[in-house]
Amino acid sequence: MFLIYKKCMIRCVAPILAVTAFTGCKNDTYTYAEFSESVETVEYDEIIAQESDVLHDSPGTNTAEIYGHFLDGELTVEWKEKQVRISDLFWDNDIEYCFGDIDGDGEEELHIRDKSAYYAVKLQNETPQILFEGWWGYEPIVTDRLCGILNNWHKYGSEEIEFIQINADGSQESEGTFCWHDHNKNGYMDEEDSFYGREDIGMEQYVRYRQEQIAKLAENKLEWTGRRLKHFETWEEAYIDFINKMHVAESVTDDWDYSLIYVDDDEIPELFIYMGCSASGEMIVSFYDGTIGTMNRSRSGMQYIEYGGLLYNGNGNAGLYPCNVYMLEKGVFSEIGTGWCSEYFDEQGNFEYVYFWEDCAVTEAAFEASVDELIDRSKCIEPPFIYTENEILDLLTSSGL
Repeated sequence: MFLIYKKCMIRCVAPILAVTAFTGCKNDTYTYAEFSESVETVEYDEIIAQESDVLHDSPGTNTAEIYGHFLDGELTVEWKEKQVRISDLFWDNDIEYCFGDIDGDGEEELHIRDKSAYYAVKLQNETPQILFEGWWGYEPIVTDRLCGILNNWHKYGSEEIEFIQINADGSQESEGTFCWHDHNKNGYMDEEDSFYGREDIGMEQYVRYRQEQIAKLAENKLEWTGRRLKHFETWEEAYIDFINKMHVAESVTDDWDYSLIYVDDDEIPELFIYMGCSASGEMIVSFYDGTIGTMNRSRSGMQYIEYGGLLYNGNGNAGLYPCNVYMLEKGVFSEIGTGWCSEYFDEQGNFEYVYFWEDCAVTEAAFEASVDELIDRSKCIEPPFIYTENEILDLLTSSGL
């Protein structure tokens, strides 16, 4: 069974996204998820000057100024049949943006992303319009040879690749979705694995195709700039804003539960959200230095060390049990350890569990030792689910803590 999380009403986040070429245990990885540590955040008064240097202005249209006002939250865009501001499009408050022509019309589009979402925004009749929306693994490609959008998702021994050409008239042409699952758990693509995609491309051609896509990423010359969408004076204000933002996305349901927990070593709590059932997942929102960060896992079961800055989740289903260790530091969530356990049946029907840590096959003992090196699970506790939405909003509004 090929495991891939797709966007649904409840979005399932893979906190660190990477494009990885499988060569046994060797990871040649191209990542973009940790952009918050590698790009400098600039204020709005610098944006117009920067964008004027890189944008091709249309006659009579100040493209840089319009994009600048959209980035500043002064212009709305249509999304899900409603007009929203840029801050409504992202879970995280710190994003990054760049400019590049992905539809071949000679004008550069605005590209914006956080750890989870990616949007391409295009001016149409001097109004920002969303040209493309993608979640987890989408990235614009602008090279001398071709332009478009690449989706490259890799996690837990599976991967999915798709290149999408964007045309000047707004139409999209996909080269097809290609998926591979490493059934025999050896880290190599061979005849025992499952692969599907276009009928005219077999597994051997797919290997070459995948290498071509990775090469596109390597020669991509887009320069991303960090930007903070809002500044919050208090953590209560930030969490109220986030809960209201989830309503704009129409994700919230009546059976969500909330709690305030203490993950890192300060006195500001994190907002924990249980999304109604184990398959819907859970979300943690942090506050630090006037901004928020988010972390979402597709299945519930998160545990954490109170004031220790570490979190752990080993829950899964359908024969796959991911194990993730996270760290929260200065408001930023990072995944510091990744493994999984899966069910395996050989040709004779014999069953066993197989274990992987950081894409390498390991013994059960080595797997457990790898987790124990990162976090003491005996000190972990589970978040309490003690507030309804109205109760948590009343608490945050009154600051009655």
